Amino acid sequence: MESSKIESEFKQLELESKKITQRARVNYLEQVPDISEKIKKFSDDAKDKTKEVLDKVAEYITENPQKSAIIGLGIGLGLGVFLGSLTRRRKED
Repeated sequence: MESSKIESEFKQLELESKKITQRARVNYLEQVPDISEKIKKFSDDAKDKTKEVLDKVAEYITENPQKSAIIGLGIGLGLGVFLGSLTRRRKED
């Protein structure tokens, strides 16, 4: 008698587990399109912002060629010094 009761409860728990799993699967599948859409929108926004920044940089360079060249030279020298110090440290280690 006791074993049949335990077996019945076990089957009931198994059925509940399957129902919960099915609901979780349905919820997941409902959310996938929303997530995909959000990722696409974020990607499109990032592309638009990047294009906007690049257009502004190009406009600035066109309007201020000498100043832009000096800024580029300074950035290049700074990066060169920084990367050079990194490689020297690695050689010393």
